[in-house]
Amino acid sequence: MSTRKKKTIFSLLIKYKYSFLAGLLALSVVDVCQLSIPLVIERVINTLTLEKPRVSDITRFGLYMVGIAITMAVFRFFWRFFIMGAARRIEQSLRDEFFEHLQSLHFDFFSKRKVGDLMAHTVNDIETLKFACGLGVLIAYDGVFLLIFIFAAMLYISPELALYAFIPFPILAVIVYKFGRMIEKRFQRVQDSFSILTESARESISGIKVVKAYVREDSEIKDFSASSSDYLDKNLNLIKIWGVYQPVITFMAGSATAIFIWMGGIKTISLDINVGQFAAALVYLAMLTWPMMAMGWAVDIIKRGTASLNRINEVLMVEPKSIYEPGTVELDIQGDIELRNLSYSYNGIRALNNVSMQIPVGQALGVTGATGSGKSTLFQLLTRIVEPPEHSMFIDSVDVREINRDSLRDGVIYVPQETTVFSGTVMDNISFMNPEVTEQEVQEAAKVAELYDEIMAFPGGFDAVVGERGLSLSGGQRQRLALARAVLLKPKVLVLDDVFSSLDLRTESLVLRNLRKEMDGRTLLAISSRVPSISGFDRIAVFEKGNLVEIGSHEELMKKEGIYSGLYKIQTYE
Repeated sequence: MSTRKKKTIFSLLIKYKYSFLAGLLALSVVDVCQLSIPLVIERVINTLTLEKPRVSDITRFGLYMVGIAITMAVFRFFWRFFIMGAARRIEQSLRDEFFEHLQSLHFDFFSKRKVGDLMAHTVNDIETLKFACGLGVLIAYDGVFLLIFIFAAMLYISPELALYAFIPFPILAVIVYKFGRMIEKRFQRVQDSFSILTESARESISGIKVVKAYVREDSEIKDFSASSSDYLDKNLNLIKIWGVYQPVITFMAGSATAIFIWMGGIKTISLDINVGQFAAALVYLAMLTWPMMAMGWAVDIIKRGTASLNRINEVLMVEPKSIYEPGTVELDIQGDIELRNLSYSYNGIRALNNVSMQIPVGQALGVTGATGSGKSTLFQLLTRIVEPPEHSMFIDSVDVREINRDSLRDGVIYVPQETTVFSGTVMDNISFMNPEVTEQEVQEAAKVAELYDEIMAFPGGFDAVVGERGLSLSGGQRQRLALARAVLLKPKVLVLDDVFSSLDLRTESLVLRNLRKEMDGRTLLAISSRVPSISGFDRIAVFEKGNLVEIGSHEELMKKEGIYSGLYKIQTYE
């Protein structure tokens, strides 16, 4: 059960309470000025109905209106600055917190959530919350404030007329409540559909090379169109609610005006109130249309924000992996690795079965086997990408689970099969994990990966921009770029997960020769489906269905004429 506390719109607002209070105070001044206008109009009309109205009085009332206008203009600036500024700060802090939280979550979380969905949370949902905390709060407060004071002013002019005019309001309250719940539910469906649409676009664009290669453009267009149509349908369902909601509120406002004109006209004719009072009350009633509309609009905006916040809370409530690991030790890793009866299962399916192995410091170990034999799982457990069982994996005689993650990451570098290239220059990508390295060190790492000459042939050399996800690079170039990035860190243990799959045999041979020289005295572990690639390693381990079935040098395994020997002969046509 999560120990994290769910966020609410109120909890977001309270963080910047002073800014909101200052903004609402400025808004109150504007509203008071606005509410005083009908009283001035009443005085003007009553003055004009006198037998001998004085020009000086009319001039004075005109100056009052100018003063009111100036005051409203000044304080409008302040409420915008404080309220909208606070909403922007909420947006920034929540987006930063959300992104930071994503960085703290375990790998398992990202294997279950789509990138497009998380992008929609980070951008669209937080943008909606900004409106709820800014415009929503502003409109709600403005509507309530004006409603209370207009009602009070009308009570002052004529209590009976005020009560008649407010007959529709109990019905309005029920309508706002009912429609508010429907808006929240339907907007959450809109946001969920937007996440699917974002993911559809992301998948297609990021895999554009595959789409083009297999001439799948029409299929991708069809799939995206389906997601886009679903998003449109969800929005139209929301628009239907809004389309009924606003006219109903407008009708209620019109009903209040109709009641007032009818009853107020009778009272004016019967001289229960004078013409000035009738005009002032009518202006107040005209003002009443905005608060009624504002309340409906505010409920819509705030309910949308609540729906978005519910989606964000789903992610924020996921417990992160603490960066503080009590009981773990900092270790200057040397690279002696031991596996003791290591077993591991995914969702009840055994991936590794009682694997025991000793890998001394400085050894180059190649690992091969069929797809799904447990090779990648082995090294993901070693680097704690996946948490290993207790007392099954040891580095320098220390249980991997007891080694501080920072120490483990410093000593053991894992290069996955799926390489990641970031937008930016070649230099930025190679130095990604250590921006303080020198240009000379970056160049040396590129030479180890047999990438230096190719980089220098790029326009701009190491300053060449590789483009989004490295689409301007070949698969082999991306793999070697990731390898150079890892080599630059000079790890005590380097783990390569089939990173030579896109290289030709000559380039692969050169890279492996450079790696063996670079990692001399340090531990090198490499998974490869191409057996000849690792035939020159000190030892080769062969896996089958989660079991370690063969281990030894190339010569030893060839003499056994087992799985390794068969694979080698097939792949070298012997």
